Amino acid sequence: MSRTGNVMPRRGDFLPRKIDKRSILLEVAENLICRQGFHSTTLADISRESGISLGNLYYYYKTKNEILSAVTERQIKKFDTYKTDLDLIPDPRYRLVVFIKMSIVDCDRIAAYGCSVGSLSQELNKGNGCSLDELPNPLKGPLDWASEQFRLMGKQDANALGGWFFATLQGAALLANSFKDTEIFVEQAERLIAWVDSL
Repeated sequence: MSRTGNVMPRRGDFLPRKIDKRSILLEVAENLICRQGFHSTTLADISRESGISLGNLYYYYKTKNEILSAVTERQIKKFDTYKTDLDLIPDPRYRLVVFIKMSIVDCDRIAAYGCSVGSLSQELNKGNGCSLDELPNPLKGPLDWASEQFRLMGKQDANALGGWFFATLQGAALLANSFKDTEIFVEQAERLIAWVDSL
């Protein structure tokens, strides 16, 4: 204690916190892949955008495919976090509505670059050296979750409804990105909300 009664700072209190370079690299990689596609994104791009040297990048990820695997895992974990929050809502109908509203908040980025998960899945399924057959599919979690909400609402055709629900959002994202028009996405999302409300 100091003479004034305040706790003395411990050694190291003023040292900068350790930077989590792995998280920075993954965030930059995911953003670049969303903006320009996986095949057009190089390790040099990720290094330059992150401010982390190529040598340091190789310490964490030896190849682009390792980064791809980590990005898809990150997308899955991100949805798992959303799902944990959404599942606190008691009404499955309103969970679906909130999910749509979360997508609307992101409509500017969707119009500019498309759905980051959907666009990556589409690109990888075209081949060119890697595919979702070798990776966990980040679209599966949201699709299964949507179907489960319809099941909890007592719908016999829950899987079909979940597929239609998710396909509508993905289709709206594709059109919004194709025409660089946020209104396309917002209009279709609001129609989807009205449909869910009507069930």
